[in-house]
Amino acid sequence: MLKRLLFVCLLLSARTAAQAQTQAQTQDFYGPAVQEIRIDFPQANWDDLLDSLKKNNPDGRIAGDVTVNKVRYKDAGIRYKGNSSYFRTRNETYKKLPFNIKLNLVNKTQALKSGHSTLKLSNAFMDPSFLRDPLTYDVVRRYMPAPRCNFASVYVNNQFYGLYVNTESVDELFIKNNFGAGPGFLVKCDPDNWKRVRSQSGCPKGENASLSYLNDSPGCYDAFYEVDQAGAWEPLLKLIKTLNKNPDQIESVLNVDQTLWMLAINNVLVNLDSYNGSLSHNYYLWFDSTGVAHPIIWDLNMSLGGWRRNFSFTEMPDQELIQMQPLAEINNPRRPLISQLLKNAYYRKIYLAHYRTILKEFLENGALLQRAAAIQAEIDPIVQRDSLKLYSYASFKNSLDSTMRLGADNVIGIRYLMTKRTEWLSKHPLMTRETPTLEAEKPTKQGTQWRFTLKAGNDASSRLHYRADKGFAFQTMPMFDDGTNGDLIAGDGIHTALADAKLVKHYYFSAEYEQAAATLPVRASFEYLELK
Repeated sequence: MLKRLLFVCLLLSARTAAQAQTQAQTQDFYGPAVQEIRIDFPQANWDDLLDSLKKNNPDGRIAGDVTVNKVRYKDAGIRYKGNSSYFRTRNETYKKLPFNIKLNLVNKTQALKSGHSTLKLSNAFMDPSFLRDPLTYDVVRRYMPAPRCNFASVYVNNQFYGLYVNTESVDELFIKNNFGAGPGFLVKCDPDNWKRVRSQSGCPKGENASLSYLNDSPGCYDAFYEVDQAGAWEPLLKLIKTLNKNPDQIESVLNVDQTLWMLAINNVLVNLDSYNGSLSHNYYLWFDSTGVAHPIIWDLNMSLGGWRRNFSFTEMPDQELIQMQPLAEINNPRRPLISQLLKNAYYRKIYLAHYRTILKEFLENGALLQRAAAIQAEIDPIVQRDSLKLYSYASFKNSLDSTMRLGADNVIGIRYLMTKRTEWLSKHPLMTRETPTLEAEKPTKQGTQWRFTLKAGNDASSRLHYRADKGFAFQTMPMFDDGTNGDLIAGDGIHTALADAKLVKHYYFSAEYEQAAATLPVRASFEYLELK
């Protein structure tokens, strides 16, 4: 009887272990739970080896086994990653450095069940709250394609290395999941070799990935943009030249609406470690098969006022962060993506419409700060146990409400900044303008065309935005309230447009008054209407 009972216990234990293994394999790696990652290096001097590679061969890796949520991946490739998050952390003798892990370094088919094969683990540099990356990505993903982000408890050779920020890589899988499987080019707009940037000669002076026009030679730009395929230079240079020389043609080379969302998000959330700020970096461009660029925001550990150096690299006081103007840098030629787009009256009104949407959906209703408090409560026990974290547990606890000194910089409290900024923005005259009220009717088929109808009022002008595939930007055509192009009665506030049925699967609307605009849906073009 005892033997039988022992056998049953062992069988149940084996089943439980098998169930745990299956659950680990199916767990959403970028879902809400804190992940577990164990790195096992065969070399005792792995840290010295990684340091050497970072200095002498930044793309080089050493092999080690990596276990993700109890599933082991043998011979993964591991390296340190980051610029300031590595170099400043290392110079200050901290052990907790950021990792880049390639699961398929040797075994090319080795990947998570989701298909992800590259893991990016950040050490929350300049962010004692641990919140800036995941919190800001939550906002970004509401309005445009962006990486998923959560946390991981990381162990190295069985030593707990603490809580890391776990961010989805912008790579082929990300592009496939967000834009489809069509051909194109991915460009990283983030110089990672500052010495090379400073020593560049024989070219007009450039300024990081600002998309400023220098000349027609790729060699004058290669210090500022990471291009894996030589074919990417043609569409990139065409974008730069069009933006600076022929901005009226910009929609032929740029997804303008998604760019306006990116600029609005950066401004609302005071994300100055971005295109909008003094360093002009931390974004990608995906060029689709038509040569149109789609922006992708990246690296948000210093959003929400974490980076506060202005264009002269002087530290901005708290009040300047709180009251950063919605149209900041609109006249700055060093940021042509802002100055060239926002000088166009229609683009400027759409940008401000997006701005109001972010303000309403995340700030005025308190959603952003509620999410911040919830995340901090969830990770609190792990942060407290993390003996290698870059900042004290007291700093973590005070990071929402206090400005604190970190090295050469002061990092503002997230709740303090955004509470004050919300109060200020809500009263800003650009946020209180009257906007059109839009109501769409169900499209009707007329032969080989669709007839689209929008109630927008007779004081508004309106546009239909349409496309046939999610991998491409929307095209635009005017709508009419003059008794033509399918419109039945002139001047009745009902606007219409006729579009070729072969060209339309997704669509949305925009309408503008003299001072303000609106879209339907409000999160367009990331959210849109669809023909059934």
